[in-house]
Amino acid sequence: MDQTTISAIIIDDEPDAINLLEMYLRQFPSVKVIGKETAAKKGLELAKEALPELVFLDIDMPDMNGLKVADKIQSENFYTEIVFTTAHQHYAYDALDIKPLDFLTKPFCIADLEIVIQKYKAKAEKKKREKKLDVFINSQVSSPKIKLPTTKGMLFIDVKNIVLLMSNSNNCNVVMNDGTMETVTRNLYKVASILNSPALFQTSRSTYINMNYLQRVDKKNSKCIIGYNQMTLEEPISRNKMIYFEKMMKFPFSVD
Repeated sequence: MDQTTISAIIIDDEPDAINLLEMYLRQFPSVKVIGKETAAKKGLELAKEALPELVFLDIDMPDMNGLKVADKIQSENFYTEIVFTTAHQHYAYDALDIKPLDFLTKPFCIADLEIVIQKYKAKAEKKKREKKLDVFINSQVSSPKIKLPTTKGMLFIDVKNIVLLMSNSNNCNVVMNDGTMETVTRNLYKVASILNSPALFQTSRSTYINMNYLQRVDKKNSKCIIGYNQMTLEEPISRNKMIYFEKMMKFPFSVD
């Protein structure tokens, strides 16, 4: 784990604070700063594009509150961990359902950062073990059917029979491998949360695909080609999801 590079970006409206934090982080060979921004909104876009492992994020910024930046990052990307850096000791970030990796009160020192880095490594290692366990369980045990409310009543379905999840306003269209489609009366993210399967991968804001049916990825045209029931579908994949997909595939796993 110690040989793994941890990518990080810094978002702070004070250039001196960025320079000091970057200087501190140079003391940790496992951490690489891949971007810096003094504007919160630009920092948010950078985080979406670069998908860093760590975001060191100031809270008090003039153009956009850091809490809102963190909330938007976490709502779209579970891959990134947030470390708040602020001159104030208390913030009600729990009200926004934000769960940061840590909270550093300025001025902090290298010893404080060492605790943060070790905490990240421990959490990353735990996620890795849990992922392996999930893969093992999914490969050994047939998952029970999951109940979903639909516009017609109730749907009982195995995740392995789902090809696509597509947002439909406040509902979610579930495309199945027999060619049928059901409209579930829950939004896309709620359905994905209920199904809770490593086989489902989010390719855009409005779509999840089942990796079992993925035939190939057309990187040039930013598309996923999916095959099922003698049919072929092309689904767009957003740029930041493509980056995450490439990172994820460095550690291939079975989704059968």
